[in-house]
This record gives sequence, structure tokens and C-alpha cells, in this order.
Amino acid sequence: MNNIVKIGLIGLGAYGLIKLIRMKNVGDSISTKLVNPRIHKVTMSGIAFRTEVAINNPSRDSVNITKPVVTLTTNGKLLTQSASENKVITIEPLNVSQIDTIELNLGWTTIATFVVGILKKLPQLLTAFKSGNMSNFGQVLGIPMEMTFSTYANGIYYQSTPEKII
Repeated sequence: MNNIVKIGLIGLGAYGLIKLIRMKNVGDSISTKLVNPRIHKVTMSGIAFRTEVAINNPSRDSVNITKPVVTLTTNGKLLTQSASENKVITIEPLNVSQIDTIELNLGWTTIATFVVGILKKLPQLLTAFKSGNMSNFGQVLGIPMEMTFSTYANGIYYQSTPEKII
């Protein structure tokens, strides 16, 4: 009985080690990217941002992730964050998978902390808004914003590095 337990523990340890090595290999080869981060609309309640996340998996192993939570910051300070969902997505091997659209709403009360800089740029902001080009509006706004996303990949927490969007 004692030998059977030892063999079982060795087998379980070897299986766990192989899984960890495979997960490390996948983690080293996967690349992630925020795709088309943009200002979606400007309303009386605030500004809505949208982005998609592309995940390139060049390895031969699949990965299960939860839908990413996207965080919007300025100079490392939290502005807003998407709602978390317990939606599991399978990233297939040798494939680029795109996660569906994630929307962030930034209220004018949050933006109010940047009022002085915004008031100085009011004429340019009005011109950009009237033109209908929301990306031009974001450039004129000129508030430094970064996006990151976090998710669980095969049960292990992952957070991307900040990517500047404005």
C-alpha cells in the first residue's frame, strides 16, 4: 500500500510539473494587444470609451481565460473600470482570438478634476466635437490616459502593462 501511495504521489507531482511547464511556455509565447481603443461617444453624462482585446497564441496549447477587466488610468490614478464578468473564453492554439467589445464610461464629475486644462482648450474642443471626429476630440482633450486589462488564464491572474491611448 505504501508503494502505491508513493507511485501515485510521484505521478501526481509529475503531472502537475508538466502542466506548470506547459502553462509557462504558453505564457511566454502569448502576446496581447488592445485593439482600436477609441472614444465611442460624448454625451451629457460623460465620455464612453470602447476597446477590443486581441490575444495571439502561437503555442500548441489552448488557454481558458475570463473576460478581461479593462482599467482606465491617468498618471497611474484610477479613472474608471469595466464591469467584471465570469465569462470563460477559450483561446485556441495557433490562433489570434479577439475578445468582444469592452466599454468604459467616464463621467463628467471625474473629468471635472481636469477642468482648468479643459477650459483653456474649450474652443478647440467645440470645433472637434462639431466635426464629429471623436479621435480628434480625444487628442484635443489632451488628458494622458492609459489602459490595462486583467484576466485569469487557466486559473492564474494576469495583468497587462499600461498602454497609452491619449
